[in-house]
Amino acid sequence: MVKNGSTSKGHLKNSSFRGVPIVLTSPPNEISDYNLDPFVAFLSSFPSNFLLKRVVKRKFLTPRDNGDKSAVFVPYGLRKVESLLLNEYSENDVVVTHPDNLDRFVGPETKAVGISTMDPMGLAYATTTYSSILAFGGESINSVEFRQLVNHPSIQKYNPKIIVGGGGAWQIDEANKLEEYGIDTLVLGEAENSVVDIFNSALSGEKLPKILKPKRPAPDSIPLIRNAATYGVVEISRGCGRGCQFCSPTMRHKYSFPLEHIMKEVKVNVDSGSKMIFLATEDIFLYKSQGKFIPNREEVVKMVSTIANYPGVEYIQPAHSSLAPVVYDPQMVQELSQILLEKTRWTPEFKSMYRNKFISVEIGIETGSVRLMKRYMKGKALPYKIDDWPSIVTQAVGIMNDYDWYPLATIMTGLPDETEEDTIATLELVDDLSSYKMFITPILFVPLKDCLLSDARRVSLDHLTDLQWDFIGSCFKYNFDFWLPHARWRIMTGTLLSYIMYYSWKHGPKAFYPMTKASGLADTFIGKRIFKGCDPRMCKIDKGTIEHEVSDINLRTGSGGGSKE
Repeated sequence: MVKNGSTSKGHLKNSSFRGVPIVLTSPPNEISDYNLDPFVAFLSSFPSNFLLKRVVKRKFLTPRDNGDKSAVFVPYGLRKVESLLLNEYSENDVVVTHPDNLDRFVGPETKAVGISTMDPMGLAYATTTYSSILAFGGESINSVEFRQLVNHPSIQKYNPKIIVGGGGAWQIDEANKLEEYGIDTLVLGEAENSVVDIFNSALSGEKLPKILKPKRPAPDSIPLIRNAATYGVVEISRGCGRGCQFCSPTMRHKYSFPLEHIMKEVKVNVDSGSKMIFLATEDIFLYKSQGKFIPNREEVVKMVSTIANYPGVEYIQPAHSSLAPVVYDPQMVQELSQILLEKTRWTPEFKSMYRNKFISVEIGIETGSVRLMKRYMKGKALPYKIDDWPSIVTQAVGIMNDYDWYPLATIMTGLPDETEEDTIATLELVDDLSSYKMFITPILFVPLKDCLLSDARRVSLDHLTDLQWDFIGSCFKYNFDFWLPHARWRIMTGTLLSYIMYYSWKHGPKAFYPMTKASGLADTFIGKRIFKGCDPRMCKIDKGTIEHEVSDINLRTGSGGGSKE
């Protein structure tokens, strides 16, 4: 083993193969770029039935390797770990590879296997929600792929130390799986300050801590990646600072990386063949923001424009944004649109279901209840008052639509202490958004381990009220109406058959009305006769015996703009 030595690689397996001392990897579903379609990656949140897993495996999880079978693209966090280790060891001692190639690198001299994972137990928001709703096959693809990785024959044969980190590492502790999966150390949090030390200990044969919680790194200690990341990920900022109690990144102080730092990583990705640059951030609109969440339009536009003008960058995809900066500075959205529409992946040429090209970004609406917003996420509306949250949402989405942004929005149900009035407020907001252009993702509340609500009760479908079921149905109805209007009758037929054959047994009668509402059947002549008077917002039905009227729902109209259909 050589520290700070030769950088020539000699990883190809031969008759004298002894293994590489440090091997880094990730589950195949997290390594794949899904043909440069990050939204398709949500398929891995679905239950691992035979047919779906086979389709995903065949179409999306094919490894892309270098000549020595090291991986061309892997998750961004794993590339950070690789960079830190290469400051300490030679490239002959560290390799990053796809799980399919572990037998080429894990041998008798392999001392440590580092694994990065985002959702190893299927406990993330999307996986918890959609595995439980769909329920075919139960366990999610995410958790199946992770289990198969830690049980890989080469790992079992040579028994190296297993060190696991990444955004989903907390799930393994939550599920009490460290011993069962043979994991030696679980790294929870940002690892820049500790990752080299833990691998040094593994290579020295020292006893490792079961759980490691590193101190937060200083920005100048975060290294540049040396090799390409999946989707061409480049981190432009880290942390959020809004303080939402259900989310971990919002609890971290926000800082933005210098443009020079960003462009060096853009070059690494493009030089390795990535056509996309994925901007990893909790809020693209607050890059180098000023004061209390005031957007810095000049710096944001300069950053995006510089990336767009870099030779070889064909697509740019921002990860997340908040809504308040959109209302504060609509001109910023307009100027970004002029750049990003020329670099968007989402065009009719890419998918025929897209009627025109558009920009997308993930936003968190979370709830329409001002009471819940004040209690759990009062910083989300800054620099505005949280009392104005529903209006901020409709105005912001309207402005985004004006400039061809169709956001992917998460909306949550099941927050602690959520009442019927809170759920009705969220349903009202979904109604207000019904004519806007977006994709609405309903999710169940999940108590993440490293957030303030970590001890709260996990929500399951078995405990949802009629109103909460109606919320899920309303969100799906919106998505079907906007994105798949041509498939309406197929959706109706499939919904009826699936309810009769499976969901009536799995979820019971509570699921019938929201399923038929989502499919559009409730809007047909037959549906109106069947469901007359059964809107859960107008009558609450408890085991078919109790009904009580609730007040009429007044639809709010946002004062912002919005291209509506």
